[in-house]
Amino acid sequence: MKKFYLFVSILLMGVSTIQAQLTDVVTGLDNPSRLFLNGTDLYYSTASEIFKIDITENSPTPVSVIGGLNGTVGMAMEGNTLYFSEFNAGKISKIDITDPTPTAEVVISGLNTPGNLLLDGNTMYYSDPNDNFVAKFDVTDPNPSPVVVATSNFNFNPSGLAMLGNILYMGQGQANRVSMVDVTSGNTQPTDVVVGVNRPLGIRVVGNNLFIAEYIGNKISKKDLSNGSSTAEEIVSGISSPTDIEIAGNTLFILEKGANKISKITIPLGVNDLSAKSIHLFPNPATSFIQVSNLQDPQPFTIYAIDGSKVATGMIQPNERINIENLSAGAYVFTVSGASTKFIKN
Repeated sequence: MKKFYLFVSILLMGVSTIQAQLTDVVTGLDNPSRLFLNGTDLYYSTASEIFKIDITENSPTPVSVIGGLNGTVGMAMEGNTLYFSEFNAGKISKIDITDPTPTAEVVISGLNTPGNLLLDGNTMYYSDPNDNFVAKFDVTDPNPSPVVVATSNFNFNPSGLAMLGNILYMGQGQANRVSMVDVTSGNTQPTDVVVGVNRPLGIRVVGNNLFIAEYIGNKISKKDLSNGSSTAEEIVSGISSPTDIEIAGNTLFILEKGANKISKITIPLGVNDLSAKSIHLFPNPATSFIQVSNLQDPQPFTIYAIDGSKVATGMIQPNERINIENLSAGAYVFTVSGASTKFIKN
């Protein structure tokens, strides 16, 4: 299933560079490559290992998730399954993150140089900068065969991936642009979305906004996807070779490869809070999971027992299930963005 992003209606306010304090989250990393946010766990990859930190901690300590890898780059997750690419080994593997000593299981091999990953339902998209394409395959297929969804003879070199609906966005690091394809159209020729960015490697879509990590530009930029302009505006500058970004609420996490650290900054987001009647949980009653409809951006959530005790917290993100198997049968209150609704666990 699609990784769950809880979407609330969101508008980015302000058009100039953010004048706010960058804060170090964790320093002294060893050549970090990419970020991936799952709830309150922020994962980052290095050449041979994947680590995670808890973003709710003031001074988080990196915890090793798995080592012994060969050129780790992209990551994606569904439930307790973490997928990751090994650029130098030409394969994509997976582990169960609940296993304290996980063993990697190969999902697909025989690839050239798989880079960034994006999981949409059962469909895994991956970029291959040396083959100059973005391809997809079904992660449930025991013998998956990649299908090319985007390629170009014009210096394609795809890197970061992001998706909004049927539109797949791709950073083109060497061509200094971000392009897109409609994955349902059958047309594999990318269309430019943003030009003139300086080696865009990491990209994320939040609402109608495309955020871009400019590796050579040493900055983060933003493109409003609702207008027809092909330019992006600078929102954060003075950072060191950013390769990736993640967004939790109004906090932007930045992987600064040049400084071997992860930093963060508050970005000015105007959030239209949900009314209680606009939250729709399903199924309700539920047995193993709940989902939230009509929502649009990463937001923290809390689940309370009927006596008011807090039983679960996390960060929800579009179209993913929230696992409630560990909750006892009974009534609970789900709260997000100041609005609440009741659900029943069978």
